[in-house]
Formats: sequence, C-alpha cells, structure tokens
Amino acid sequence: MYRNGFFLMGLLVYAAGVFAQQTDSRIVETILEKCGLPDIAVESVAVMENGRVTKLDLSNKDVSKDGISVLPAEIGLLTELQELTCTDNVITAIPAEIGSCVNLTKFNAASNRITALVPEIGKLKNLTHLDLRHNSIEKLPPEIGDCSNLEFLWLWGNKLTELDPAITKLRKLQELYLKDNRLTTLPIGIVGMRFQYIDLLGNRLCNLSSVLDVWARKIDDKYKSTQRCN
Repeated sequence: MYRNGFFLMGLLVYAAGVFAQQTDSRIVETILEKCGLPDIAVESVAVMENGRVTKLDLSNKDVSKDGISVLPAEIGLLTELQELTCTDNVITAIPAEIGSCVNLTKFNAASNRITALVPEIGKLKNLTHLDLRHNSIEKLPPEIGDCSNLEFLWLWGNKLTELDPAITKLRKLQELYLKDNRLTTLPIGIVGMRFQYIDLLGNRLCNLSSVLDVWARKIDDKYKSTQRCN
C-alpha cells in the first residue's frame, strides 16, 4: 500500500514536471511569435531546470539588423525565470508584467531604446544585476529603491537628468555606473553609500553643493574636468 502510494506520488510529481515544461515551452513559443521570431527554436534561447525556464536570451545576434521591438507581456508568466537578456534590440518599453518574474536575479536590457522603467521593477526583490546601458531613460521610478538586493546597476549612456532619492535605499549596491548622462545634481544621501565603484564621468555636475562636491572629489579628484559644463 505504501509502495503504491509512493509510486503514485512520484508519478504525479513527474507529470507535474512534464506539464510545467510543456507550459513554459509554449510560453516561450508565444513570446518568440510576438517578437516576430516564429522560426527560432525554444531550446536555442531558453535554459530549463526541473521543467521550468530559468534563463531566456532574446539578444540580437545580428547587430546589422534592428532586432526585436517589443518584450511581450507573456514574459511575466515565466515565474521561475532567473536571468533575462535582451540586448542590442530596439525595445522601447519593459512591460509591467516583468514584476511577476519574482525570481529574476539578472536582467540585461542594454543597447535598446527604453525610455522609462515601470514601477513594477520594484517587485523584483531578488534582482542583483540590472544592466540598462545605452538606452534613453530620463528618470528612474521611486520603486527602484525596493530592489533591496541590487548590487550592480549599469546606467551609462542614458538621458538621466536626476537620480531619484530612493536609490539611496539600495544598501547592497556595490557598483553604480552613471557615465554619459545629463545629471546636474545627485541625491544628498548618496554620500552615505558604500560603493566599490561609481562612475560620474560625462555628466553636467558643474555646480554641486559643497557636501556633494567634497564627496565626488574623494571618488575622483578630476571628476569636474570631465563634466559637460559649456
């Protein structure tokens, strides 16, 4: 009797795994179809563990072409997703459904045309790496401060004119890249953060307050000479 019970339990677990794999595979197929990539095989862009998609790579492999222009809302159905890469495309927006990817630890959307981050980004409590280099982001939502495990944040080559003070809530942040934006000032709380590396080059930080100026000079005594003040 017990043996039959264990067998049945094992069978149910196996069936659940098969069902999950088929479900996640179909979700990726739908994502590829909506991206205009119906001929791409699921296994060429997705990594599965225990029947669930844990890694998805939608990066553009042929930079002579634009790549995909949309990240479909179905991405939020991949609830076991840990790493998402969609670099070198022409994506303009991240869907709010990204907030359902609560297991996401690494999100790389560098070299796109993203203009803003959705507030739902703050639901990604497990996120440690966020790469948004070379986009067109003008400001960050306050919810960025809710990404409590964020350690690496790449923002260089955007259109940021300010940093939301909520960024100072990121106590685990080790590296912050702000090169080549349009920043004219910084939140005062940034002076209390402990970075291993921060890059302020190529902004418009020409008239910082005395407190911020002293702090910035400690980071790089030539920081001001790299600003676009004219």
